[in-house]
Amino acid sequence: MAKRLKADDRRRQILQTAVRCFARYGYRGTTTAQLARAARVTEPILYRHFESKQGLFLALLELAGSEAIRIFRTVIGPIHSPVEQLRALLRLNPAVSDPRLAELYRVVFSAQAEHTNPRIQAALRDHYLKYVQFLSSIIEQAQKAGQVRRDVSATGFAWQLIHAAVGFAMIKPLNIPGHATRESVEQTMALLMEQITATDGKRP
Repeated sequence: MAKRLKADDRRRQILQTAVRCFARYGYRGTTTAQLARAARVTEPILYRHFESKQGLFLALLELAGSEAIRIFRTVIGPIHSPVEQLRALLRLNPAVSDPRLAELYRVVFSAQAEHTNPRIQAALRDHYLKYVQFLSSIIEQAQKAGQVRRDVSATGFAWQLIHAAVGFAMIKPLNIPGHATRESVEQTMALLMEQITATDGKRP
């Protein structure tokens, strides 16, 4: 049995070990017995920190979002130009670039299969909307600075970036030859930036 920890430390430890269970077995395939065994605690202790398996799963979805935003902020922190911040974020995908988050994002992607569970779906919506809010804020700053076309929808473009990142993260683990070569990734990023920074007769 695990040694005694403070409540916050125990909750954090349960979350860390739960990632591996949910990533491997999915939401429905994971039992509270498996979760407790992985965390080296009893099931009653598990329920002391989380109301249910679903509550623990929802906490992991929230953790995935907050960790990704933390990485985003760290990367763009030293960069002052909004459009250069966008370029830096285009080169970053925590779901595949960070080994720990890669596993956490397997949990996020498996959650999308739980389309009949309203609480999980609501958590997923909040998860992606946090990204939209973060990205659209930077795009709007770039528009105010005259670096990005003002006729571009900041929210719409933020969603396009998310669609590209999610698709990339879901396919990359399959190791398909020719997928996501450095050249193709750089070309895609260049095309995306060209679309929003080109004037086409319309000054930013």
